[in-house]
Amino acid sequence: MAIGYLGPEGTFTHGAARDLCPGADLVALTTQAQAIAQVEDGAIEGAVVPIDNTVNGVVLPTWDSLLGTTASRIVADVLVPVTFNAYALSGDVTPEVVVSHPHALAQCARYVSSLGVPSRAASSTAEACASLAPGEVAIAAPVCAELYPVATIATKVEDSAGAITQFGLVSRGDTVQRDNTLQRGDTLQRGDTLQRGDTQPTTARWTTVFAALPKHNAPGSLAALLTPLEALGCNLENIVARPVRDSADYVFLLFVADLDQDRETAALDSLRAQCSGLSVLGRLAATKPTGSDGASGVPARMLSVQS
Repeated sequence: MAIGYLGPEGTFTHGAARDLCPGADLVALTTQAQAIAQVEDGAIEGAVVPIDNTVNGVVLPTWDSLLGTTASRIVADVLVPVTFNAYALSGDVTPEVVVSHPHALAQCARYVSSLGVPSRAASSTAEACASLAPGEVAIAAPVCAELYPVATIATKVEDSAGAITQFGLVSRGDTVQRDNTLQRGDTLQRGDTLQRGDTQPTTARWTTVFAALPKHNAPGSLAALLTPLEALGCNLENIVARPVRDSADYVFLLFVADLDQDRETAALDSLRAQCSGLSVLGRLAATKPTGSDGASGVPARMLSVQS
């Protein structure tokens, strides 16, 4: 079965796709929008895309792309530790430019600053290695040392050790995950997740991501949306507002954690009463990506009382 991922080979998404879909025919694509559109059109059976990160938070291009579909949703997910190495065409390089994906540049800001040279954005960390020119330093995943003709000049150059990215498997629902293998017609066990080394993981609770469009854009409309969830004892883990084009309205992505079937049904009923539009974008593992060494630390501005 064909499964898309953000290519080229050597990206963290490529590694996540191998974890989530071993044995599948992996197809390198260029953007989340392209990957999810091909799932929606039936050109591929699924797509692995980043959905959350302990440094940069939710990956908006993925969620925005899902909002543009009618049937696709996240059916399984995996947590991948993120570490970066620095590469050049030769070990004695004199750095002139540092190149990587914008998220990687942000996660390695101290190392980038220490080089004292301009940076260039690449479409992916692996593409930074694939297109590396003399005098350039690429920041990418450790696996790139095996895939590209580059020399490793520094290891573990990220600012925050222990960073984690959560990747999701997007499917139209007729192709789902079981025993780490995609099989058409199977029924997904809600809340299933894959961790490195697992063979058939399950959990009794999960996080559902709702896309909710309130009936009215007026003072108190968001509170009216959320109050019933509190009454149900639901844990609102995150909320993300996305603007509606050519409108003053917003769609709210609600990450509601610790759900089982009964609580999810009750949450859907309570939200439906307050919304003109409501959809489930996916179900995630109960495990939320959190950094182990400051990657999710409270910002310094929040540590003191502000006047």
